Amino acid sequence: MDDAATVAQLNDMASGGLLLSGWIRKAGSDGDPWELGRLQQIDQMNSGWIMIVLDQEQGVEAVLMGQPLPAEPVSVDDVDAEWVPLVELENLVPGAWCLHVIATLPEYRGKGHGARLMDIAETIARAGGHEHLALVVSDANGEAIRLYQRCGFSENARRPMIKGDWDGPGQDWVLMVKPTEAIVEERINPDHASIPKRPSG
Repeated sequence: MDDAATVAQLNDMASGGLLLSGWIRKAGSDGDPWELGRLQQIDQMNSGWIMIVLDQEQGVEAVLMGQPLPAEPVSVDDVDAEWVPLVELENLVPGAWCLHVIATLPEYRGKGHGARLMDIAETIARAGGHEHLALVVSDANGEAIRLYQRCGFSENARRPMIKGDWDGPGQDWVLMVKPTEAIVEERINPDHASIPKRPSG
């Protein structure tokens, strides 16, 4: 709970500012968009999202956030226009474990945090019996794409961004997928024994 404000900052960084744009719109002229963001992180945690922060006794340095995708496609009827292409891409990989956020604060980059969190995400996906690990990234985020490729992800599909009030970097959202070689019996690496498990579906 105490990390929610920093997690909101990291989450927005990973979205290229898309989240903050929505928080500003919802907060209105008298509201605090970052407080909305903080509360959203708490709501997502309480709804079952897995959130893992890296903290080496100096505060949060990086975060991983994810959850299993539904087995059936999600309707986009009530989704804000900017988010429609992302939901459409996620609908292409039903039942995959979706890595929604993996982000490191600028001052802690270059320390291998991204690779470490990616390893944890794959462990969670395998433990839950998911056949694929999936994520969506901006085509402008070359550094992240290269990390995901080194970790075994490949591009699966693209959708053009819808900018609206948001004018973030990039032109396309890119769906990247990695098979996890799902195992029959749920196992968790002993080094990550405290990681919570979620059933598939």
